[in-house]
Amino acid sequence: MASQPWLSGLVRGGVIRSGLLGVQAVHLPGQVPGVGAGQGHGVIPGPGQLRFRRINITKPHQPDWFRKRLLAVTKPEWDEVVALEDEPLNCQWAEKQEEKAKWDDHVNQLEMFYVQEMMELFHSSQMIAFYHTNPIANCNFRKAWQNGRRVGMELKQFNFRVGKHGLKGTKWENCLHFFHSFPGDANAQPILFSPDVNPKALLTFEKKVPEFHLIGAVIHGRILSRAGVIGLENIPDLTAQREEMVALLGANQSKLVQLLGSNQQQLATNLEQFIKDKTD
Repeated sequence: MASQPWLSGLVRGGVIRSGLLGVQAVHLPGQVPGVGAGQGHGVIPGPGQLRFRRINITKPHQPDWFRKRLLAVTKPEWDEVVALEDEPLNCQWAEKQEEKAKWDDHVNQLEMFYVQEMMELFHSSQMIAFYHTNPIANCNFRKAWQNGRRVGMELKQFNFRVGKHGLKGTKWENCLHFFHSFPGDANAQPILFSPDVNPKALLTFEKKVPEFHLIGAVIHGRILSRAGVIGLENIPDLTAQREEMVALLGANQSKLVQLLGSNQQQLATNLEQFIKDKTD
């Protein structure tokens, strides 16, 4: 019978106490401690452990009931041996591809609400920006959403199946090239919607959120790359360009009226001078 640690009583007139870091020997008065006493030599196991346990290889220890069920569930199973000539008869690759195609085009009822929300944002936004990002934590995406709200924009993310179901057949169909086309629903595409045209705000948002990288945007009904958005930043907005065009057209019109009326003005001046000469 194996002795328990707490039963290790008086050993050569001393009491041995087992601990986590080693063995501490307590000697009775009048005895001289031996060499190496209390240095951790001959560590006795703690409660619930056995020392010098004998392992029986031919008849191993039976696991508990939970372990037995786990081993039964995880036991590998091999398929039936099928001849090589009969392998094409049981091929299911075509059925799997057909099922995959149906799954890629199918959206459930919850995703239908996502499609409706996405299309409403596309119709009500004057500027739509697409960003590339690696998978990030929800707390970091929440910070990015807050930074978008600070500049008056709305940050959303949709997967490829939702985008394909909503944008296919519309004028934004080419925007599907910006979506993550990896299999599964884990890779969602972040999209920034803005009710006003402000290309500088897109680049400012990118600086505030280092996880995002601008890859393209839809501005004035046209798809622009990152370089196009940077070039559009230095161009005045449409209102300023219209004011400048009106000023140019107005200057030419004023100059034309002045040229057409110059002959009449000169004739009136000559007649007035002639009348003065006659009266004198």
